[in-house]
Amino acid sequence: MNNTFNLSRFGKVLRSDCRKYFRNFGITLAILCGLNLVLWLLTLIFNISMPTIARYAIIYIAELLAIILVPAKAFGDINLQREGVRFAMLPASNLEKYLSYIFFCLMTPVLVIFGSWGIDSLLTLLPLGGFDHYIKSMSFIQIFKNIFTQLGNGGIVDATEESRGALETMMDVYGSPTFDFNKIIGIVFTVGLFMFGNLLFKTHKTGKTLACMIGLSYVLNMILQLVLISRKLYPWLQEHAENINITDITSIISTSILFSVILHGVLTIGLYIGLFYKLKNQKY
Repeated sequence: MNNTFNLSRFGKVLRSDCRKYFRNFGITLAILCGLNLVLWLLTLIFNISMPTIARYAIIYIAELLAIILVPAKAFGDINLQREGVRFAMLPASNLEKYLSYIFFCLMTPVLVIFGSWGIDSLLTLLPLGGFDHYIKSMSFIQIFKNIFTQLGNGGIVDATEESRGALETMMDVYGSPTFDFNKIIGIVFTVGLFMFGNLLFKTHKTGKTLACMIGLSYVLNMILQLVLISRKLYPWLQEHAENINITDITSIISTSILFSVILHGVLTIGLYIGLFYKLKNQKY
């Protein structure tokens, strides 16, 4: 089968993978979406009110677990000797199988976010207490900013206008569309890494992929440290620390985020191209 695309044939691949997806990952998906139910039960048992940021953190953890687990758990057999041959013999092109694989793996964190958010909202409607307010925004920065503002207005946080303004400016930078876009690219890139690891390793797929990511992060961090030291950036920062104001810091952070978006975008495109050729040339 060549790398052509036929909509009818692609629909059949999607239906086949959908059955496989919910058979292998359906229970895990339901558990991840319902993690906030545990927090809600704790609020009833101990008669406490759960802060919004804790509920958001659980949704974030569920999203992260979904990204890590879904490739190996839902499609862990596609590179194995016996099961993989059946996958290779499906009457569909490599492109169609590739797009279906990507669709379900990228769809999973989205399902977890909206599923968790929906369940959290339903629990808030119940008259039993526990969750007093809805999570109106899924932006961690916006939630933290709202909490900071509420605490400051209540006199709990003793902060000068200058420090409050500085912190709010920094949060505005991290809450910018560029930063949000960078987060989305980061999620797509991380999903791609675990999808690639699922094809690369035949056993302990998730653990080996995590180990490779940690090792790669360590190497890249060491390279960055050497670059900073070789450029004598640390001594310069120490020498000019007193003269750097919030505007300079904001500018540095904004530039760093923009650079991160570009770098993440290039790496993500390269990763998904490599993922296609790995799937196409998979050996059994």
